Amino acid sequence: LSELLSEDKETGKAWFIKEKLRWIRDVKTPQQARWRLTHFINHARDVLGDSPLQSPMYEALETLKRHSERIVRRITSDLTNARLEGMNSLFQAARARARGYRNTKNFI
Repeated sequence: LSELLSEDKETGKAWFIKEKLRWIRDVKTPQQARWRLTHFINHARDVLGDSPLQSPMYEALETLKRHSERIVRRITSDLTNARLEGMNSLFQAARARARGYRNTKNFI
């Protein structure tokens, strides 16, 4: 990893940016999250430079910028979709058990 970063390789730059993204999540207020997200996007653009190899990273940064307010809301809230995922797994299990039954009467 240090070799990638020290030789100014494109892979090292992409890895550095990915790891720096974790820094955004350690905030307490929406203002901190907004500042860190803006700072991250600007810093990542500076690190990437003008390399055409980094076009996927530029697209990812544009996506972050476009959805920044939603990202800030998600970071500062304690809500998750865990309950929906749990219900979905129950429905999927019921569907898996129902395979082979011709109709719901035979299943129930």
